[in-house]
Amino acid sequence: MTNFKTIITVFGLLFVTAVAAIGQGTPLVDVPINFRGPMPVLEVMINGKGPFLFTFDTGAGLQADFDPALVAQLKLQTNGKVRGGDPSGRNAQEYDTVAVDSIALGNVEFRNVTAISRRRRMSLNAPKVDGILGFSLFKEYLFTLDFPGKRLRLEHSELPEANGLDILNFDDPRHVPVIDLAVGRTRIKADIDSGNMMGGFVLPESLVNKLSLMSKPVTVGRAQTVNNEIEIKQAKLSDPIKFGRFEFSQPLITFPAIAEVANIGLVILQDFVLSFDQKNKRVRLERPAPRKETVALADVPPALKDYTGRYGIRAISFEEGALHLQRLGGPKIKLVAAGKDEFTLELVPTARVTFVRGEGGKVIEMRVLNRAGEWESSKKDQP
Repeated sequence: MTNFKTIITVFGLLFVTAVAAIGQGTPLVDVPINFRGPMPVLEVMINGKGPFLFTFDTGAGLQADFDPALVAQLKLQTNGKVRGGDPSGRNAQEYDTVAVDSIALGNVEFRNVTAISRRRRMSLNAPKVDGILGFSLFKEYLFTLDFPGKRLRLEHSELPEANGLDILNFDDPRHVPVIDLAVGRTRIKADIDSGNMMGGFVLPESLVNKLSLMSKPVTVGRAQTVNNEIEIKQAKLSDPIKFGRFEFSQPLITFPAIAEVANIGLVILQDFVLSFDQKNKRVRLERPAPRKETVALADVPPALKDYTGRYGIRAISFEEGALHLQRLGGPKIKLVAAGKDEFTLELVPTARVTFVRGEGGKVIEMRVLNRAGEWESSKKDQP
């Protein structure tokens, strides 16, 4: 979710082409994706040291972004400055850049990389990582994010011609993949943004004002970018949203977007295997069939059926005689009843989870009290 403009460079261009230490015909790199809360992370070696924990962000039009603490630890040398921020262009700031000899991911090594030195932890309860790998770093490879399989793969290959179904052309005006998104009868450009963990479909407010909503917008919190803070609202949309052959009926939308471009975030992308061919500007999308639940819905006690299902980046399941909460990529934690539609977590007794009912008494929303003392609200996905 970042866009940068160069001010000063000392050692050539800011975003130099990464040179890989492997050749044609070498087997693809296949490394695990782990999760810190909702954030996908990888183990990365920097200048032969590590491993360090990095996330990756297809919405970041840069090669790499290092936390200042890592810059100090590795004694990296400043080689220039950039001015940048989020796609809104508001409140841009100036940052140092540093020279990195190598970034190693599995058996692939990227050499002579210029990284931005900047703190990216937006709040005290946000997962801490050492840095970010941006979309531009992988431009010489077919770059695959297999979220269901929790793997990242790199290979020397290209995608077939776009077919408008599961292989789409994309633009990259900000070094970020942008595809066409159909929102009802309206078409809009949308970033494919794995670094967006606040919503699935994030739309500009100017577009939302023209759409037919099934539910009244609800304020669900505030979101921070690197240099802006906005109030976040959600509502259910009457019209479907579609990209390629993938259609989402009555989707939950989040707004406003940071800029007049829509955004497809991790809440949607988590169900896909995405392969990016940056040389030909194509992306392939596969959505594997969801894995069967451990317990069939018919076996869930009637009093608990209302709670089970997916709520944004969280899911409630019934296993071993109890309800469990699981955040994207995280462990399943047993829920302990604390009152009508209220629960705590067995491993975190101070946590609070409440469920909101709508017309007919059906559960329509889950609210979770986070460590910062703020309530996070997520609408329940309806079948």
